[in-house]
Amino acid sequence: MGNRPKISVVIVNYNVKEYLEQALISLQRALKTIPHEIFVVDNASVDGSVAYIRKRFPQVKLIESPVNLGFARANNLALKQVQGEYVVIINPDTVVQEDTFTQLLAFFEAHPDASAATCKIINPDGTFSVDCRHSIPTPMIAFWKVVGLSRLFPRSRIFGQYNLTYLNPDETYTVPAISGSFMMIKKSVLDEVGYFDEQFFMYCEDIDLCHRINQAGHKIYYVPTTQIIHYKGESTKKNNIDYVITFNKALYQFFRKYYAHRTVFFVRWLIVLGIILRGVFIYLKNFVQEHFPLLVDVLILNLVILFSFYVRMQFKHGFRWEDFFAGYWVIHAISTIIFLGTAFYLQVYPHHRLSVQEIIKTNIITFLLLASLTFFLKQFAFSRMVVLIAAMLSPLAMITWRIILKRYYSGDRSAWGRDWFSKPTVLVGNGQGVVDLYYKIRDMRDLSYELLGVILVSDAEEFPGRSDIPVLGTLDHLAGLIRIHRIRQVIFATDALSYEHILGTMSQIRDPRVEFKMVPSSSEFMIGKSTIERLDDYPFLEIDYAIGRPFNRFVKRSFDIGLSGLSLLLAAPVLLPLLIFRWSRIRRISFHFGPEGEKTILQIDEFRPEWGLNRWLLIWEIFRGKLSFVGAPFPPEASLRAHPEYWYKPGITGLVQLNWEKIQIPDDMERYHLFYMKNQSLLLDVEILLKALVQKRLFFFPSLKTIGKG
Repeated sequence: MGNRPKISVVIVNYNVKEYLEQALISLQRALKTIPHEIFVVDNASVDGSVAYIRKRFPQVKLIESPVNLGFARANNLALKQVQGEYVVIINPDTVVQEDTFTQLLAFFEAHPDASAATCKIINPDGTFSVDCRHSIPTPMIAFWKVVGLSRLFPRSRIFGQYNLTYLNPDETYTVPAISGSFMMIKKSVLDEVGYFDEQFFMYCEDIDLCHRINQAGHKIYYVPTTQIIHYKGESTKKNNIDYVITFNKALYQFFRKYYAHRTVFFVRWLIVLGIILRGVFIYLKNFVQEHFPLLVDVLILNLVILFSFYVRMQFKHGFRWEDFFAGYWVIHAISTIIFLGTAFYLQVYPHHRLSVQEIIKTNIITFLLLASLTFFLKQFAFSRMVVLIAAMLSPLAMITWRIILKRYYSGDRSAWGRDWFSKPTVLVGNGQGVVDLYYKIRDMRDLSYELLGVILVSDAEEFPGRSDIPVLGTLDHLAGLIRIHRIRQVIFATDALSYEHILGTMSQIRDPRVEFKMVPSSSEFMIGKSTIERLDDYPFLEIDYAIGRPFNRFVKRSFDIGLSGLSLLLAAPVLLPLLIFRWSRIRRISFHFGPEGEKTILQIDEFRPEWGLNRWLLIWEIFRGKLSFVGAPFPPEASLRAHPEYWYKPGITGLVQLNWEKIQIPDDMERYHLFYMKNQSLLLDVEILLKALVQKRLFFFPSLKTIGKG
């Protein structure tokens, strides 16, 4: 390959192992006759990318980052090491043609004034990717983009300037900027203008670099004589609202860097307003799509009650809006609150949102509670007929729209159909059992399972599956994989996992939309509330994880706020003077939090339980939401980094604290934790709190040093 490579390729990877593999294969073919080097910077991927690339492509220069640095910083790590005459920045979800680099090298030789270039970029469906070349986003161009006029009028020379959509995609011409998904730049130009600006985490860093190239007097070309395929941000497209926030933030950073100092106040706020409006629009769109069944059911409930009022009042003296607003709206509000509380308690939303059986149960409980109000409270006696009529019509209407939806759209394989009727599903396990289960689910063609692949228990074990089974990553990274792939159903194969391991893993997942199931072996049993579903010969046991329910978490937090608030209020006459008198003697209690994305870490610098004042400070922390009355133990002399992390806050008492003398090894404490997480309820919390009062185990902070090692 010679002393110096002709081309240096830089790729930033983030959880797109399969796409990166195809990109590297296509690059090797296209660079076969060209001296080159390839850098891959991995941005803390959780899908096993690093081990896979190291094994599959040993010739690639791999740079591992322990955290996600973003696009600009990650690229700069490699740009500081490249040696090629030309530098190619390319996304991992791209595939290049065999002639891509020979064509572009020939273009650079024929056009000495060219300092950077891109080729034609096409989408996976063969259409032209309009964002492969840009204008520099001046305030007005950025405004047309963020408010959506560039999409509405793509052929307009005014509104279509951002992506230059009015230009012919089959002609060669100079452009102000090109996309960071594929750009080829002379190394000498990069050395002159500098690398990517690291204030941009993602998006607009390519435009910023191109703007500096233009300012230095160099030219950038769009060359359609060759093309690549871009799969459009497979590692980031899963969450549209995140994309909108990140993109618009980057756009505003670019505007502030180059234009804010010479733009009038009104125009600056116009840009900010456009960004806010677009973000609000996308948020509302996603909210309606995500909560469509809930919104429809609440609308049906209120329309049915309104119709029932109309019927009742027609029999009496005719419907009058003044009577409705004078008092009847109270029934609407109360019925909506009861319905939502019941629905979330039964987990109709989000787990069983299309279930006819669950919506019938929700309506029965809702109208029984409403009926009790009308019979026992005189002020609601006028609405008995209303409740009776609504109790008949409401479940009928809610069942009807579900049946219609399932009848006409359940077979829809579009994105809309998959979102509503299929749950993105992964299998967790190792060995032949999980392989057999994968093929069984796939061959059943059950629409409720959109099978994404397998998550291994560890990398160390050999996976006997064929190459057609996608391996998404390992169990240690399950939380990240759920977020990236929008997984809504996790099925554990218990041959490779203990129940303690399963529930311990579940305690780290903070998304209440995720359902957990397991396929038990013939000799294993799971004690606790559960439902069993059969798919051919496989029994799927649905794990009922109490502390993960949104309703349970809401009730637990409400209990903490109510009891701590009442305690502080009653103690205020004594507590406030004591605080003033002894303020200088109080040891500071500090709460340390890890970086964004990590679990909360609690550490007490110095705590003396004999000081009654400090105990009231802990009650205040319960009111603030940092602690709970019933929770996990925390030691006074050790950081919780060395302490097991669970889905519930540390508490001034708890099941572990009550049974501390019985705990001999860490596994004993683990079982108490898992029992509490599986069975948590308001009644259990009250029982633990009362026992702690009797046993004098409130404000009991055991040291972990007393626990032996198992």
